[in-house]
Amino acid sequence: MKKSTELWLVGIGCFFGGALRYVCETLIGPSVSEAFAILVVNVCGCFLIGLISAGLFKKNLSAEFGKLTSTGFCGGLTTFSSFADGIVNLFDATHILVGLGYIAANMLLGLLAVYLGLKVVLHTDLSDFAK
Repeated sequence: MKKSTELWLVGIGCFFGGALRYVCETLIGPSVSEAFAILVVNVCGCFLIGLISAGLFKKNLSAEFGKLTSTGFCGGLTTFSSFADGIVNLFDATHILVGLGYIAANMLLGLLAVYLGLKVVLHTDLSDFAK
């Protein structure tokens, strides 16, 4: 498959995944909470990427469909699904310590990056947000 075709498939899938995420956050968020809406989207995206990965592994699905749905749609719906899929792949390959390190690095470095981004722009620390 040509890279330009892959790019279009991922972009189209991402558009629809992102649009669905927005709809879920808009419908679920105000009535319950935005955090719960994100949890629902992340869990659904993880389940969907599991189904797609199994279909790709068994060769029941084409590579094109995988790019459209897994990388594109699930990536637009939630990047957490790709993160979870990567960890499962590491664990399946018996790279347990690497997988655990990957989890820790993503959580710690991700949180640190958000904190630093806030600090750079707002020139403050997180204790100011608690007030």
